Amino acid sequence: MGKERKEFFKSLPKELTYKPYDNVTIGKYIIGKNRPVFIIAEAGSNHRGNINNAFKLINKAKEAKADAIKFQHLTHNKIAADNIVYDTWNGKPVGALSNFFKSAELPYEWTPKLIAYARKKGIMFLSTPFDKEAVNILNKSKVDAFKIGSYELTDDILLSCIAKTKKPIILSTGMADMEEIAHAIKTIQQAGNKQIILLHCVSMYPPAFTDLNLRAVSTLRQSFKIPIGYSDHSKPPYIAPSIVAVALGASVIEKHLTDNQSGGSNDDSNSIDVENFKLFVQEIRHAEMALSQNGIKQPVINAGHKNDEIFDRWSRRSVYAAVDLKPGDIISEKNIITLRPWGGIEPKNFYLFQGQKLRKGVKARKPLTIKHFQI
Repeated sequence: MGKERKEFFKSLPKELTYKPYDNVTIGKYIIGKNRPVFIIAEAGSNHRGNINNAFKLINKAKEAKADAIKFQHLTHNKIAADNIVYDTWNGKPVGALSNFFKSAELPYEWTPKLIAYARKKGIMFLSTPFDKEAVNILNKSKVDAFKIGSYELTDDILLSCIAKTKKPIILSTGMADMEEIAHAIKTIQQAGNKQIILLHCVSMYPPAFTDLNLRAVSTLRQSFKIPIGYSDHSKPPYIAPSIVAVALGASVIEKHLTDNQSGGSNDDSNSIDVENFKLFVQEIRHAEMALSQNGIKQPVINAGHKNDEIFDRWSRRSVYAAVDLKPGDIISEKNIITLRPWGGIEPKNFYLFQGQKLRKGVKARKPLTIKHFQI
């Protein structure tokens, strides 16, 4: 892998000259190295065309303690042509591809209401724009950052439009190889924006566990040396892939949230409900705590508390008499036993005393100490 990575960087465009950075600031959040994971609840099309459902999803995301709720600003005939790609989707006829997105449309006039409501609830509002009008509306509404979906990673025109807002960009990388990702970064940089977070992603709904390729989180982090996250499309209600991604260095985690997995939207069946999202957030926070130490292998020390590993050393073994021993007896493995708790000669030092005569007797199942060999 090291050799392959070196060869890859030799082929990178010369325009990729940005300096590596550990953190990106989005609103009140500093995202990246040694910072809490930024958790995004992806609402997608789960509003089902009803603003009250959108409000409900904001409530659910806040209840689950997500850091942000994310929608998708799209218009069906601006995101897709009228080609027929799918005959059916979830058992329903599709027809023109543009028709597929009609149910996912978010009326742009909702924008100020949703943003105001999210702010009132104390959760960040984000959205993925799929056309220039959506970019302009979101930018005028003072969103803190832009999310770009995997399918738009190769749309240099849209990437440049978003980059020119100078807002931080969270860029998903589903379907992409390293050269395509490097090109997208170059495109964003050339538009004057160097605030990029990459999300590893597998653009299948859902992918098999064997297709998740979570080691790519490490590859992206080591290769591009900018904050990396993970957009988790794994089958509900599974949350393990996101926990693994955090362990591999993911600074952002995104997962779909719904209030009803049978709600009928394009995203409902691939989303987790609020109770599982609560667990999802909780387990990410537990993973962060478990990873918060410096990695040096040493005993856990909680000064002034019995609940640490130094105190627990009492439970280590010592050398004990296996039978009653009297002065003059010679110590061997036949007449000793190692038992808990610690308090006598450590087993690693037993061979210093093996073959020695006792100066003092010791009762069976009592610890042997150096005093038993002293006059």
